[in-house]
Amino acid sequence: MRRSRGFTLIELVVTVGILGILFGALVISSIGITRRARIESSRALVRALDTGCEAYAVKFGRYPGAPATTADTTTLHQALCVPLNATGGNAGPGPGKTWGPFCELPGWRTRNAPQIHDDWGWPVRYSFPGLDHSGTGGLDNRRRFDIDASSVDAPGLGNWSLDR
Repeated sequence: MRRSRGFTLIELVVTVGILGILFGALVISSIGITRRARIESSRALVRALDTGCEAYAVKFGRYPGAPATTADTTTLHQALCVPLNATGGNAGPGPGKTWGPFCELPGWRTRNAPQIHDDWGWPVRYSFPGLDHSGTGGLDNRRRFDIDASSVDAPGLGNWSLDR
């Protein structure tokens, strides 16, 4: 009787097939996890920018860009991420001192200054005054502002859709 000293071709093919199926399932599930992580990270960014705008309004009595109508991708960076120099007196903290920044972000979000980028690399859009989003289940931002980080993977991602 002959003794077998290795695996047969069928055993090897079955093993490689099972490993291929497991690897494919792992890749598919990681794509979904990455997408959800990007959405949550962008949601946290919008929440931080919203809080920074509120802090700016507390300090100056108006939102960034007000009273003019603003809709761009640079106002937020200039107002929240760059320290503001003061002239002193009653208008500021004193000569040589600064206010802010009102929102500190990781360097990769602002590497293409003066814009702030979401997790897909697109600039975050800011508009003042905001729009009425109550028809789509969001907030009425007409007296506030809109911070829009929507993308193909995360439609409707803005400060009007945050849980309050």
